[in-house]
Amino acid sequence: MKYLIFIAFVGVILILRSAIIRHIFTPKRKAEKVQPSSPYETIEMELDSGTIRGWLIKSERAKGCFLLVHGWGSNKSDMLRYADPLLANGYDVIIVDVLGHGQSEFIHKQVSIASFVQSITSTIDYVRERSDINSKAIYILGHSMGGIAASIVNATDLRIQALITDSMPTSLKSISNSMADKVKLPYIPFGWLFVSWFLLRGGVFLKARREWCLEEILKNQKSPALAIHSNLDKKVPISNVEILLKASNFKRVIKVETKGHHNCVKDDCFWENIFHFISNNEKV
Repeated sequence: MKYLIFIAFVGVILILRSAIIRHIFTPKRKAEKVQPSSPYETIEMELDSGTIRGWLIKSERAKGCFLLVHGWGSNKSDMLRYADPLLANGYDVIIVDVLGHGQSEFIHKQVSIASFVQSITSTIDYVRERSDINSKAIYILGHSMGGIAASIVNATDLRIQALITDSMPTSLKSISNSMADKVKLPYIPFGWLFVSWFLLRGGVFLKARREWCLEEILKNQKSPALAIHSNLDKKVPISNVEILLKASNFKRVIKVETKGHHNCVKDDCFWENIFHFISNNEKV
């Protein structure tokens, strides 16, 4: 009898896990809400794993290039809220749909941290190949999951001038809660099992747990990094910045009072802080 109960329990866990992966840990493709207000070029990058599609918006001065990376379940149109101040200050802007999001195709069913990282590194490769873009000054601004993926890239890639993260989760538990959004599950044992399965299906379980140990990554940023986070963010709580303050080599961490997970940019000093940070940390 006890074996039947055990088999039934395992069966329920497998069914529940499958449903969670399918409905929560697989991002829904959102339609583009808006397009750039400035003239732009549609760009494509063909990879073995899929096609990355995005926008290149050129500034008049082109003193650098900003790559904007959206979060889980988002797309490039959501990142347009950052574009105009960057263009006005002389930066080209590239916004892409991460593999498996928006208009970017992905041959694998499971989107993962690895697909975010691949999208970022492939876009940097693309920028370096364009003679009309200042590839000697590549900056990344990543929101939420896009921020942690950019931090992973910045831990090894020396081609980045500086990194800015907005509302970034700093642990696998926070990533899990961020993806699950309104679905609340105890992290132990359910949340950990689901995240582990999510990483395993994405082919990066061991990489994420060992090579991509987030605690070590946050200590080893190669280029200057700035984190901005709201005290009122309920999706990725402000407690996520504690590791950045105590055990990272992020140059600066700024807390703001804007409400929600997507509104740090509405802080009155958001852009002043970013441009001041960039000017103070320019590489010679």
